[in-house]
Amino acid sequence: MPHRVLALVHTVYHVSSVDAYRTAEAKVRNLLDDETLELDGVAVVVDRPAVIDAAAGELQETTDALVEMGATVKLCSNAAQGAEAGEDDFGEGVAFVSSGVGELTRLQDSGWAYIRL
Repeated sequence: MPHRVLALVHTVYHVSSVDAYRTAEAKVRNLLDDETLELDGVAVVVDRPAVIDAAAGELQETTDALVEMGATVKLCSNAAQGAEAGEDDFGEGVAFVSSGVGELTRLQDSGWAYIRL
């Protein structure tokens, strides 16, 4: 049975562990490759200090790949207070938001589909 194409889909991935962040690139790529969806936005929200540090360090390639694919990586400013990495450790496509849970709430209230990794 053929799938109908959904128009203007927005998806946010919620990431709270380094292991989950490791899988984010593949999950976003699979979503973007799904021809039954017409994506209008993809975001990855990170809400743990260890994940922020990994996103700037050992998993910088994942961060770069997500941004290159068109996803916005959103880092919780509250969690960043406990991280060693700061705003200067990230480039374009990475944004610090007031809070991870606040950003997830705003996005879901705006119709974004929520996926927890």
